Amino acid sequence: MPFLRISPPGPRRPWARGASAVSAAGAASLVLGLGACAHGSLQQDVTDVDALLRPRAGVVIPSRTAFGETADADTVKRLLEQPLSPESAVRIALIAHPDLRATYADLGLARADVVQAALLANPVLSLERFSSGRFQEFGIAQSFIDLLSQPMRRRLAESQLASARLRVANDVFRHVTEVRDALVDAVAADQARDVSERAHAAAAASAVAATALRDAGNLQELNVVSERAAASEFLGGALGARGRSQATREQLVRTLGVTTHGAALSLPERLPDLPAEDPTLDSLLTLAARHRLDLAAALQDINAAGRAVGLTQRFRLLPDGSLTYAGEGKDGGPFESGLGMVIPIPLFDRGQARLLRAQSTLRAAVARQEALLLVMRADVRSAYALLAAARARFEEYRARVVPLRRRVTEETQLQYNAMAISVFGLLQARQGELSAAQGYIEALSDYWKARIQLERAVGTSLP
Repeated sequence: MPFLRISPPGPRRPWARGASAVSAAGAASLVLGLGACAHGSLQQDVTDVDALLRPRAGVVIPSRTAFGETADADTVKRLLEQPLSPESAVRIALIAHPDLRATYADLGLARADVVQAALLANPVLSLERFSSGRFQEFGIAQSFIDLLSQPMRRRLAESQLASARLRVANDVFRHVTEVRDALVDAVAADQARDVSERAHAAAAASAVAATALRDAGNLQELNVVSERAAASEFLGGALGARGRSQATREQLVRTLGVTTHGAALSLPERLPDLPAEDPTLDSLLTLAARHRLDLAAALQDINAAGRAVGLTQRFRLLPDGSLTYAGEGKDGGPFESGLGMVIPIPLFDRGQARLLRAQSTLRAAVARQEALLLVMRADVRSAYALLAAARARFEEYRARVVPLRRRVTEETQLQYNAMAISVFGLLQARQGELSAAQGYIEALSDYWKARIQLERAVGTSLP
């Protein structure tokens, strides 16, 4: 784009030190004042994120510095010495996990943009023709477009900062749900390991009894081999359950962000029972529309994109322009100086590309927000369906499968006491009861995992 330089007509006046110097000092003060305002507080950004998290995470949020760091190592050590609960596990992760510190650090990037938007571009000083011990020409240029656009640029950066706060809070909340999910996996794996080991013990006892009866001549070799095969299969299941238990503990350690070994973690003995009832689907959809942080961030993105369109439209024909103050002197003579202006002439580039880019960004932000609404509703309905199915399956195990298997074992015990059946029948009945117990644990684990998935879809902890 060509530039037009405008200078005042007539002879230039010498550069005096009186009123002109006072005006220069006043302009410098104005520039410094504009550069110092509207910086805000990074610590306040962290506090705002914690305020968004507090009702969603359902735990005490640790105090953080402006750079997302905490100083609660003693709290982590104390919590790790006790059996973990969902609340204590989340608190440990919020204090200890380095990924969360990195997430909080993203606030500093957005806050830096706000600080930068509040600053004016530095004036440019040019000195030329050094002779006779001094510069014979000088010039100072300051962008006045930068000054005029500064309020709009600052509001745009503040909108982007608000979106960044929402996204940081959303990322931290998703980590909270990962911690709870990992804890459910670890506790369920421990319970499944115990059941598998008891099932293997019962099968091994049956194989030992079969071997004794065969040695006494009261049992065929086929029965002994069958019992040994069953014992080996149950041993394989128990070994797999031990491995899964160790792996889920290490996964829990990873989500907690601590250096301890998974085997050192103290876990609850069992998963909690189901709540009396679950929220309705309609109430969950309403809750999601109000609490989903990524949805709120998408709306804020639309706001920021709209501000960017307004900024581009306002200055599309005049994206740059400077006020100048220049002086020229002769050898041994006084300087002659005066004001000027440099502005681009919008003959070719009239900001069409910049405006199209800003408008396209706005349209994309609107489309992404609409798509996120669709995803949000589908996520809630999907998670709710899994929750309802998991509750129904658990109720089936609790009301019928486990009691019936227990009843089979009791009746088999009576028949065994009356010598109506062999010890193998009794051991098989006990193995069936243990298998039902394992299904019960899986159903309970599936329910709590579905509930955590639903919390992630809704965007907040469920009562």
